[in-house]
Amino acid sequence: MKPDSLLFISEKQKPVIQNLDRLMREALANAAAVLDNAKDDGVPIPPDLVTSFKIDYDWIISHLQEAANV
Repeated sequence: MKPDSLLFISEKQKPVIQNLDRLMREALANAAAVLDNAKDDGVPIPPDLVTSFKIDYDWIISHLQEAANV
């Protein structure tokens, strides 16, 4: 997240956005770790797990897009 991005959101939203940013960075790091582990172990994760995460992230993006267009 760009620091100047916070200039254009409400004070109420700032801690929520900052928390979401932190969680997303953690999710990215965890996804990288999952990939590393799968490569190291030579064992893929189940495709249905990937689909489940994609559904979750699509939901997040949908809500953020709606929030950007109110």
